[in-house]
Amino acid sequence: MNETLRQAEALEMRASTERVTYFSEIVEIRPGRILLDVGCGNGYAVQQWREAGLNAFGVDLSFYRLTRWVAEHRDSRPFVIADASALPFRDQSFEVLVSSGMIEHVGVSESANPYTIVPLPNRAEMRRSVVQEFVRVCQIEATVIVDFPNGSFPVDFWHGDSIGAFRVHPVPDVLLPSFSDMRSWAKHSGATARLKRLRGRLRFRQVGKHWWGKLFSPLMRVVIRGLDALSAIGLGRVVAPLYPYLVVQLQISNQR
Repeated sequence: MNETLRQAEALEMRASTERVTYFSEIVEIRPGRILLDVGCGNGYAVQQWREAGLNAFGVDLSFYRLTRWVAEHRDSRPFVIADASALPFRDQSFEVLVSSGMIEHVGVSESANPYTIVPLPNRAEMRRSVVQEFVRVCQIEATVIVDFPNGSFPVDFWHGDSIGAFRVHPVPDVLLPSFSDMRSWAKHSGATARLKRLRGRLRFRQVGKHWWGKLFSPLMRVVIRGLDALSAIGLGRVVAPLYPYLVVQLQISNQR
C-alpha cells in the first residue's frame, strides 16, 4: 500500500469514528436496530455500529472495499457489493439508513491529475433512483440520514487531487447536489427532506493544516452555529445554500 493510500485509509478510519459519534447524537441508537450504511467504504463505521449493538450492514460498489473488509474482519461478512440504485434488500427492511459522502459520486465520471468531473446524461435520474431506493428499503418510521458537500456553496473542501485540497466551482455544480435537489428527489420518492444541524459534523482537520484553513475554520464554526439556529426556527430552506456541507433527514410518508 503506497503512502498516499495509507494516509487516505487512516483518514477514512478517523472520519468514520467521528461520523458514528455525530450520528449517535441525532439518531436513536438501540441495540438490535437494523441499520444500513450505503457507500460504507472499508466498513469502519459498520463495525463500530455493530460494536454498539446494532445489526448493521454495509453496501459499497467497490470490490476493493470488500477485500479490505475481508482482510480486517475475517469472522463476519455484513458487507454487500451493490449499486445504490438497485439495493438487494426487500422493501421496508431497515430501521436506520445512513449514507455519507456518497450521493455526489452517482451519475458522474471522475478522474485525477487534474481532478475533473464529467456529468453523465442521466445524472439527475440516477441520483433520484438512489434516493428512491433509500426510501423503499426503509420502514415508515425509519431514520434516514444523507449527508454530502453542498453544491450551492461555491467551495468544495472534499474533492481534489490531494488530501486537504479545495475546489472552487460554479453554482449549480456538476458534482455536488443542493438541498433543493434533495428535496425534489425525496418528494418524488414519497418522503420529505429536512435539514439537520451541522454543528459537530465537521472537524476541518484537513483544511486546518493550511494557513488559509487556520483562518477559515474558526469563522466557519461560528457561521455554522448561526445557520443551525436559523434552521431550528424553520428557516432551513433559506439558509441551506450557506452551509458548506449538508446533513439531511428523509421523513418517509405513510402515503408513499
